[in-house]
Order: sequence, then structure tokens, then C-alpha cells
Amino acid sequence: MARAYEISVWKPHAGRRADFLKSMGEIATIFKACGVSEILTLSGHAGKDVGNIVVIQTFKSLTDNGIVNDAIGDSPAMKAWQEKNKDMDSAVMISHDLYSEEA
Repeated sequence: MARAYEISVWKPHAGRRADFLKSMGEIATIFKACGVSEILTLSGHAGKDVGNIVVIQTFKSLTDNGIVNDAIGDSPAMKAWQEKNKDMDSAVMISHDLYSEEA
């Protein structure tokens, strides 16, 4: 099976980049515990994503993506993080897409 990738692009609010990166680190820990294979956090330096943050999550397959996302939704750690951070507004999501490798 081909690996799958969720790619999200975020635009941090002015002065809130560090807050966003801190929260993304916390979320990444939870996501990995739920089965995400790898998470890369990238800063845009040229092109359409200058100043944005791109987050790439890797999954074993499209099927694994669905299973892991269900696990994240059911995760007590994720639910606790969401409750604790329900009023946080450090960035806006520009896009969120799902891809799979070509054979």
C-alpha cells in the first residue's frame, strides 16, 4: 500500500507564531501516540507560503489515515488538549489536503 500524507498550511496571527508552534508540538505528541508515522513542521520561505507553517503528517496508507484519525478523535489526551486550549486563537488554517503516493 502507498503511504498517505495530510498536508496543512497555517498562517499564524501576528505575534502568535511561537504560541502556534508550541501548541503544534503538543498536538504532534498526541497524534504520534495515536499512530501518525511522522510529522514535519516546515516554515515557508519562498512562493505562496512565505510566512506560513506547513505541517505534513505521514500515514502507512489511506486506510491507516482513517483509522488513526478516528483514534485521534477518540483520544482522551486530545479531548483534554482541546478543552484546555478551546479559547486559543494563534493561527488560521489556509488549507488541509490528503494525498497518497503514486505507485
